[in-house]
Amino acid sequence: MKTWFYSFAWWSILLTLDGVNARRTGASFFFDAAPDFLFSVFLSVPVWLVFELFNLRLKNWSYHGLPESAPVRWAGYFIAFATVVPALTVLSVLIGSFIKAKPPRKGPAVTPRLLRLSVAFGGACLAAALVWPRIFFPLVWLGFIFLLEPSNYRRGRLSFFRNLEAGDAHGILAWMAAGLAAGVIWEFLNFWAGAHWQYHIPYLNFGRVFQMPVFGFGGFPPFALEVFVIVAFARGLYVRLERRAALRTAFWTALVAFDLVCFYLIDTMTVVR
Repeated sequence: MKTWFYSFAWWSILLTLDGVNARRTGASFFFDAAPDFLFSVFLSVPVWLVFELFNLRLKNWSYHGLPESAPVRWAGYFIAFATVVPALTVLSVLIGSFIKAKPPRKGPAVTPRLLRLSVAFGGACLAAALVWPRIFFPLVWLGFIFLLEPSNYRRGRLSFFRNLEAGDAHGILAWMAAGLAAGVIWEFLNFWAGAHWQYHIPYLNFGRVFQMPVFGFGGFPPFALEVFVIVAFARGLYVRLERRAALRTAFWTALVAFDLVCFYLIDTMTVVR
């Protein structure tokens, strides 16, 4: 059972947190919004796998103690990676319920030039992380925010840029705090798990708390924003496929194929046996 400790523990924590949210807010993400919950579960896997693909180049972490059987191991990938988006969602709701929202006041205008600069900066962050991974590997935890937020803003999706323009930072603070809280839980559970990951980080690989170098915890808040932005982007694409059953089927088929290819690559390049 130690091999599966991480997954059992995380799903138990998520159910508990959702119960707390239901008591505090009167709504359960798992049960009252079941379609959104299921969408987040199945989307969570490819969202995290995007970062697994970057790790093939960055080599910042490796997996140890995984089951020998490939089907069992791949099922473990799915069950574990499916927690990422639900974890950040329920934690952001919980933390947001404790943060007093201030009356919105007009913030800085989001101009077309700013949106173009954001896309360029986001693309540069991701490119730099791939080209010079030993120096710029932390930028992978920023790039997708700036790369995809302009599209979310322009197309009327959920957008942090729009919130900032309206002078409302409540959601941003809640998601960043959720990222840090989730990061602490991730690392705590990983420390005790039989199937676990280990970090190999250039020039910041010291002062470990559990398995994570202490400065690595600074990556969790922006990572949470990245997850929010990617999910908003993907959900926006999916909504556009409404009443197009064939395209929705193609959407999910493509995601499943992406999952399977990434699972194979993780097995080949990230798992240590």
